[in-house]
Amino acid sequence: MDDRDKRRVGEQIEPGGRPKAPGRLETLQRFVNTFNKDFPLAWDRLGTPRKARAWLLQKRLVTPPMRITHADVDRLRELREALRALVAANQGNAMPHDALETLRREGAGVRLRVGFGSRGATELGPVGRGADAAVATALEILHEAQVTGVWPRLKACRQCGYAFFDRSKNRSAAWCAMSICGNRTKNRTYRRRQARTRAVPAS
Repeated sequence: MDDRDKRRVGEQIEPGGRPKAPGRLETLQRFVNTFNKDFPLAWDRLGTPRKARAWLLQKRLVTPPMRITHADVDRLRELREALRALVAANQGNAMPHDALETLRREGAGVRLRVGFGSRGATELGPVGRGADAAVATALEILHEAQVTGVWPRLKACRQCGYAFFDRSKNRSAAWCAMSICGNRTKNRTYRRRQARTRAVPAS
């Protein structure tokens, strides 16, 4: 995969050709995947106020007129990594204390309104603008996914941390793509095993 295609990962391309998460959970998946540790920092889609504003507007997490500050960028990136840790917990990883504190702090500060659809069905929506609205919407999507039971299928790749939706029947997928991170993990395990074998003195 060349750099042009790598830049599209998380938006137009999914590793291994996986379908994205269903419904609104796709937006949260894309939020987590605005950056991947295997890529250069310059590729972070929330890396600057201008880039973050463009991405949030494109995903309709905010509406104009609005502005994003450097402090907002720091806040959004911190929330993103806390959500990544929460997604990784679906793989059995321990939830880091600082990530949980970030989610609790943001959860305590968001404001949501209860709306009603044409048939009277309730729907939540953010109150506020800019980063406040984006954070509120992200947490509202998270809550909806947990209540409907679809949340456990959103996982973080054990190799690169990329958020992917596990559609396997037994929910056993561990990597964003077997052909990429799965093979990297297996090759690394094999090299370790070989190194240990060579280190054992002959009897």
